[in-house]
Amino acid sequence: LGIECAAVYSDADDRAAHVSEADYAVRIGPARALDSYLNVNAILEAAKASGADAVHPGYGFLSENSMFARACAISKLNFIGPPVEAIEKMGSKAAARQLMSDGGVPVIPGYHGEDQTDERLFAEAKSIGFPVLIKPVMGGGGKGMYIVYDETDFGEALNASRGVASSAFGDSRVLLEKYIAQSRHVEVQIFGDKHGNHVHLWERDCSVQRRHQKIIEEAPAPDLGDALRSKFGRAAVAAAKQVKYENAGTVEFILDVSDGKREFYFLEMNTRLQVEHPVTE
Repeated sequence: LGIECAAVYSDADDRAAHVSEADYAVRIGPARALDSYLNVNAILEAAKASGADAVHPGYGFLSENSMFARACAISKLNFIGPPVEAIEKMGSKAAARQLMSDGGVPVIPGYHGEDQTDERLFAEAKSIGFPVLIKPVMGGGGKGMYIVYDETDFGEALNASRGVASSAFGDSRVLLEKYIAQSRHVEVQIFGDKHGNHVHLWERDCSVQRRHQKIIEEAPAPDLGDALRSKFGRAAVAAAKQVKYENAGTVEFILDVSDGKREFYFLEMNTRLQVEHPVTE
């Protein structure tokens, strides 16, 4: 395309392939990520020094950080990713669930309200029906998720989830969902442009997991059938339109297969390019 590329690197990666293959390479700090790849000012200075007019955040570190995206805009740099507002809205599981529900995207029965008292959460859990899943509102990667099969265990699990949420994400709020024991994890690759157009590039099955971490992904997802596959695609595009999404992203769903069911629900949206994207390619 004739576009010159400037790579940034820490001391740990001074001999990495991307450093030697880029047109320019700028050191941004020592090996510790906090002092380099998570150092917003250092990255912005590197962009300025190399004469860059756009920043691609990759698929880790600051890729879903709305503060970084906003800092790029303030520095007159194009952030190659979704709008700040989309990152912020999808970063909160509670806000995302409400937004998707408003847009007609199916969500798992649960509670994501502001009343976080023990009494309210316990009452909502009983209303949903055990087993329930407790999740940190700002969580990710399965951290702080607890399955509660019996109401007598709810208080202990709630405290444990809040503890992880507070230490890992700086926000102790949780949400509750009906736990779907027999399920598959299916995600859909989506793209959006700046003119309101959105498409999906079909789905990936990522049901093979360990401790909520994906191990194997497969595309196309096996044993879906054309009708269900199309429903997944339409729901993913509806989700993208609801948040006015731009660039590459992934909409994750859980498929309930218990007792012969074939119903799916919105889980979350990853507002970045994922490492799993090549599976779709």
